[in-house]
Order: sequence, then C-alpha cells, then structure tokens
Amino acid sequence: MAGAFISELIRAANETDRLTEQEKARLLQRAASTISHYRELINYSETPANDAGQGDIVFELNSMASAIDLFPADRVSTMLMEAVEVIKACRVLLEEQRKILE
Repeated sequence: MAGAFISELIRAANETDRLTEQEKARLLQRAASTISHYRELINYSETPANDAGQGDIVFELNSMASAIDLFPADRVSTMLMEAVEVIKACRVLLEEQRKILE
C-alpha cells in the first residue's frame, strides 16, 4: 500500500502544476497522516511518537496543506519529495524493528 502511495506522491511532485489546490492539499495531508502512522508503529515505547511542532515534517505538511494557495507549485513539489524520503525511511526503520523483535 505504501509503495503505491509513494509512487503517487512522486508522480504528483512531477506534475504539481497540473494539480488543483484541493488535490495538492489532500496529498500533503495524506503524506502527513502516513508519516504519523509509521512513527506510531515504529515507536514501541510509551513516549509520544510525533513532535508535531514547527520544523517537524508532519507539521510542515499540514501547515502547507491548510494554506496551499500561498505556495508555488515548485515548493509543493519539494515538500512532496521530502515526504517521500521520510516515508521510505520510516518503512526501512519499521522493517528493521520487525527483524529485531522476531
């Protein structure tokens, strides 16, 4: 599932000028949600997994989504690609965690 979403994000990042503002905002929100979900899966302690403060990618994705009309297509594209990298890293961490816990 995440593989298909990663492909969708990459495709969208390469075509941000063709997307509506609503489509861009929805992708940014989905990326933020996906990253939050992965962080919760990775974090097996009782500490909060999501900082959600300024400087955190989830915060930045949600902030951009809420004010999408203020951002040019190239900035949205950059954020989508940053989200792709974080999602990929989370997937690797989750897989490594599963190996360790087996």
